[in-house]
Amino acid sequence: MTDRSNREPIVSEGPYAIVDATDSDPADYWLVSSRGDETADADEHRYQVPVDETAIDNLATTVSRLRGLKTDAEESSESVELTCHDCGKTWTYTGSDEHASCPNCETEVPVEGIGP
Repeated sequence: MTDRSNREPIVSEGPYAIVDATDSDPADYWLVSSRGDETADADEHRYQVPVDETAIDNLATTVSRLRGLKTDAEESSESVELTCHDCGKTWTYTGSDEHASCPNCETEVPVEGIGP
């Protein structure tokens, strides 16, 4: 298995990163991570998931929904699925503000049912 975790990340958070693919890779990007167990064999603690350009929005929406579900379970707060009227991005919002910023283009989106 090719170790892609040493490539310069485009974005990263904790042990997770998105890295560019090479021309010979079967994907556009790779989601890579490590368990942080440096004593394990590299193949045992590194994870690599191919991500196609067309799947990025779906991946972001899925992660947003999971975050919303976990937040709901932990805080028992209301969540609402919002869609940006500017770029079309859909995500789950769990805050309490009257407006939310789109995670894709930062457009202000009104939150129905919250506020006066």
